[in-house]
Amino acid sequence: MESLRKSATRTAPAKARGSGVSPRTAVKREKIVRSAAKLFLERGYEAVSINEIIAVVGGSKETIYSNFGNKAKLFEAVVQQLCSDVTINIDTRPIGSLEEQATRVAQSFVSIVLTPQIISFHRLVTSIGREFPAAGRLFYQTGPETVYRIFAEWIALHQKAGNIRADKDPRRLAILFHDMLIGEQILSWLTSASTQKDRAARIQQTVETAVSVFLGGCATEAGLEGAPRRTAPRRKAIPANAG
Repeated sequence: MESLRKSATRTAPAKARGSGVSPRTAVKREKIVRSAAKLFLERGYEAVSINEIIAVVGGSKETIYSNFGNKAKLFEAVVQQLCSDVTINIDTRPIGSLEEQATRVAQSFVSIVLTPQIISFHRLVTSIGREFPAAGRLFYQTGPETVYRIFAEWIALHQKAGNIRADKDPRRLAILFHDMLIGEQILSWLTSASTQKDRAARIQQTVETAVSVFLGGCATEAGLEGAPRRTAPRRKAIPANAG
């Protein structure tokens, strides 16, 4: 399995050709989406008008309507773009030991999903979910659901190779791994309970703990054979200390 970033980069031009969208039009469309995203994140959905978006990106209302149809559809394009920014970043390359791969998957995901921009995006989607349920559903499908699928595919690959126990559903394991990584973190950032001062240290600590606990419960002996020597003693010491 190759990095999703490489895969997305390789397939994007083909999709553009298949849809009849020229590269120049695609670039212009992305510029509009990213400019609109900045305004939406700073001021909220309702407070931003089409005229204000045009003032930033140039062009006319006809440009917006011909590309997106209306403001709601433009916002949906923003949701898809920001979710894609997260999922494309996830690195599932099968390079290194199982622990090294799990750590890389975790770090590549957490490093972007907990950035100020994506946290603001979460706040925005959550705040307008009741009035704009279509956007909420789209966010869930293109964001969390896609991450679950990416994690599950990586887990299934290692189940087939005998590195992760195969008696559990890969999707359920994927959801558990996902929630261990950002459950507490996302809530602390969304509620402003955390500050940027210790962000990197807290993220690193969370990644290390989540990977250790996940592999401690799911990895087979074969999967742990390539792990660094420090891994096994650390897990064995936990019950002794607890007693």
